[in-house]
Amino acid sequence: MNESLRIGVIGCGDIAATRHIPALSACSDVRLAALCDADLQRARHLAEQYQVPIATADYRELLQNESLDAVVICTPPWVTPHLTMESLQAGKHVLCEKPMAVDVNTAEKVRETERATGYKVQVGFTYRHGPLLETLREWIKQGKLGSPLVYRLGIFDESWDPTGNPEHYDRIYRTMQHGSPSIHDGAHVADFLQFLAESPVTAVESFGIRTRTEFPTTNYDLSVIRFENGDIAKVEIGWFLPKFPKGEFEIVGPKGIAIFDRFDQYVQLKTGEITETVKLEEDWAASCFSIQLGKFIASIRTNTPCVPGVDEGIGSLALTKAIEKSLRER
Repeated sequence: MNESLRIGVIGCGDIAATRHIPALSACSDVRLAALCDADLQRARHLAEQYQVPIATADYRELLQNESLDAVVICTPPWVTPHLTMESLQAGKHVLCEKPMAVDVNTAEKVRETERATGYKVQVGFTYRHGPLLETLREWIKQGKLGSPLVYRLGIFDESWDPTGNPEHYDRIYRTMQHGSPSIHDGAHVADFLQFLAESPVTAVESFGIRTRTEFPTTNYDLSVIRFENGDIAKVEIGWFLPKFPKGEFEIVGPKGIAIFDRFDQYVQLKTGEITETVKLEEDWAASCFSIQLGKFIASIRTNTPCVPGVDEGIGSLALTKAIEKSLRER
């Protein structure tokens, strides 16, 4: 299959408009053929901006289009698995945003549907792609940090500003009604840990607080995660605070420390003997979205499994659900 793949997008919110659609539009191997959003005006505006021939508010209209090879699904995670399954049944490959579901049972139904239809699912753990995470993993595999390792990760996002940005406040509040930030941003963290530690989780202990009583769930979670190989992770995830710390991504071992600075776009290894730095000159996020799309296209064309696929999506979800369970038990 050498001709361009025809791809549609379901859900034209912020992540689609700022990341997925620009990546699709810039890719010479893709024809961006259709956009769908419940807000038809939003879909039409983006269709006009990117010269997309079809804009609709009915996703079924998009799925019934036999000329489409695949869809990118950018909807809330309580909606995503059902659209993913319908898309597979309609004969479309799927790149879906993370998390792929909000419970493991539903995610497993997606896996069953993928197997039954023969079409592929790639889960949008976008930020695992590219040389920075791959360099970190290679340093770990080469034993440059020694073992056991301590992973220190912090993600702080979604500023609390109900007056200045009420649309954002309402959207994130609705998201929190379906689970704490550990289910949502925690999906990326869980995937990072799967990708780097490559060891089963043996124990999870989590603590959470609501900084305002009206929040539907905790908005700051702290988790300690133990792995079978002896590694340990400390994970902080916070939403809906007016100001945030920078967050951290560090891996500490008996031989040294590795640092991933997502803002200045570099990874650095420091041991007693050396300091080694790999810096990304292009925009990290845009690069990750471009590489992710390239891997999705390659999987379709070569009929090989998507990575990360449904198994990785279920693994990440299982870890975030373990965090959620520990939070409930406090």
